[in-house]
Amino acid sequence: MTPEDGRSNGYIGSLKRRIRIVMLLDAAECAGLVPLAIGHLHFLAYMSNTLAPVWDMPILEGKLLKRQSGPFYPALQRDLDHLVGSGVVSISKLGYLLSEGNRWRLEGSYHLNKTLAAPILVALEQFESEQLLMSFIREMVYAISALSENDFDNAISADATFTDPVIAFGNVLDFGEWRKVNYTANAARQFGHLLPEGTNATLGEELHFYVRHLHRRMHGER
Repeated sequence: MTPEDGRSNGYIGSLKRRIRIVMLLDAAECAGLVPLAIGHLHFLAYMSNTLAPVWDMPILEGKLLKRQSGPFYPALQRDLDHLVGSGVVSISKLGYLLSEGNRWRLEGSYHLNKTLAAPILVALEQFESEQLLMSFIREMVYAISALSENDFDNAISADATFTDPVIAFGNVLDFGEWRKVNYTANAARQFGHLLPEGTNATLGEELHFYVRHLHRRMHGER
């Protein structure tokens, strides 16, 4: 790979992450979840990765560091900061937080600047692949929006992939690159098979079933 190839791949990766952020914040607004706290945004980004195979969507980032405080994608955060700087995303409740790595990072809640974000969303809707991705993300966020605020804060503690006991905190969770063990997507698909014989769950229902599963696990239900 030449240096030019590396720069091109880096640009494409950054562009995909920024598109994902815009889609997530748009869906969060439709579901009444904005302004969206930074931890919630990274959780939604994580769920959009682990649940993507349910809809035959590509996983954007198939691994991350397992942190006690929950999912956090440094590259996605950099692209989020860029979107804030360009005005596409607005931030409120601005502050700083000492992270687990003993580093200070920006903390806040986010929502789209409709004036600047609307043309981006309109352009994305011209492509069938992006339409499908937007439909998946919106359905996923709608499902998660049914959780209470407290459950939203703690949902990661019930997720099948994140709570894998084989992977200790401080190690890498790999569910879409080398190891490709995605318990979250597997569980969501399995719930779709538990309906009465002759009844098929829709892809949207499989997402909702999985979120209900998170709720039950958090509350000690079967």
